[in-house]
Amino acid sequence: MGVIRINVVRASLTIYPQDLYVELAAYIESRPKIGTHCHQLPAKEYRGFDLEALLRNTYVNWCGVPWESSAQSRHNLLKEVRYNSFFVWLQKSLQQLYGIAQPLSGATWQTWSDRIQAAYQNPSHPQDILTGRCVYRRMLLDAYWDPGSDNSLPDLYVPVFRVNSFFFGYSPLAFDHDGNNPYVLYPRPFILDLDEYVAWVRDSIMTHKASGCVALKVPIAYDRGLDFYEAGLDQARMAFSRLVSASAGRPAEIKQSVEQKAFPSNAPDPYSHKSLAGIDSQDVKTFQDYLFFQVCRIAAEEDLPVQIHTGMGQACRTNAGQLQEAIQKSPHTRFVLLHCSYPWTQDMSMLVDKFPNVSPDLSMVPIISTRAGIAMLHELIERSTAERLFWGCDTWTPEESFGSLLAFRHVLATALAEKITEGYFSRDDALLMIEHILFDNPNNYYKLGQAR
Repeated sequence: MGVIRINVVRASLTIYPQDLYVELAAYIESRPKIGTHCHQLPAKEYRGFDLEALLRNTYVNWCGVPWESSAQSRHNLLKEVRYNSFFVWLQKSLQQLYGIAQPLSGATWQTWSDRIQAAYQNPSHPQDILTGRCVYRRMLLDAYWDPGSDNSLPDLYVPVFRVNSFFFGYSPLAFDHDGNNPYVLYPRPFILDLDEYVAWVRDSIMTHKASGCVALKVPIAYDRGLDFYEAGLDQARMAFSRLVSASAGRPAEIKQSVEQKAFPSNAPDPYSHKSLAGIDSQDVKTFQDYLFFQVCRIAAEEDLPVQIHTGMGQACRTNAGQLQEAIQKSPHTRFVLLHCSYPWTQDMSMLVDKFPNVSPDLSMVPIISTRAGIAMLHELIERSTAERLFWGCDTWTPEESFGSLLAFRHVLATALAEKITEGYFSRDDALLMIEHILFDNPNNYYKLGQAR
């Protein structure tokens, strides 16, 4: 194949596309970053951290390959996941961070594990990766095990408040996919009145905003569809009344402990949802639909963006297009659609084109499918506006965060180099786009007040 040459606006030199990709990738690597979505583990979870603990807290654990600690089981795991994008980018990360050239295998397992375990003897090791190698200035943290937490590292983590548990407060025995119920997280007497319940939700949001939370998080796509329709107050009151009446005899059971579950679970759906006796599923949907609109209203009044998991989840009515009515009827609410509705990515392009209060967040997409990430970024550049594009690593560990960043660096450098080569925009435009996505957009949108 012949070498393609392009003209660059900024200089009179000709430049090769591969050189352009390398230049853009190096620029991305060097620039300060604000990650808009992560679940980084608290420090206590890194005690005794080794290769097995690392893998069990990464998306490799989501690949559907059960494995144990035996050598044969590890061999089978690596054989099955070797070409999965989650594994590919994690391995690239580990090779760069720990300086081992050999691929991860059964034969090299212990070498890798020893190197990782030795590194974690230094308590600052996780932060050294995140702030040194990744060059994160701030990371928005969704600590679903302790909603609103900053992992006691306020200089690095900016908390978001996960409100998902409140959608299950119609019963003390109803839990979301993380095993959370609001009465377990925030003990108080069981509420029988809908207006009082919404007031409790509002007070909780206000309290967490005052403590530093900069956004709300709704990952309910792991529990139900995103087809929220506005319910009338009377209809919602009747539905809630029936739900709490069926649960009112069980308030003592609110004390049920969540300590038995793994902390924090990173399995895609650790809790199986059981129908509760006397609970009508349509009443549940009516209550949740009503509450979602109330959360959107409160968020608008408090100027808090609402981050919503879109795409995969339970993969039934979880494509972002299901949110159209809610978005249309909440014009003053700022919606951030995490994961760009993958694999239904065209929904994202439609919504961002149609609604100025919608922002696309590419978190997770580059490590789910790197090729899809390149195509999605091309489309968003063409359909969105420059100040609305975000990215976050969406990971639990610093190693996978770096791997996620490597994947996004590749996606961003590839898409921008192609845009320059096609004559869509200039090299200067590409550099400005990098600054927007990596730093300026999240800094301005979430009002973080960070200086470069």
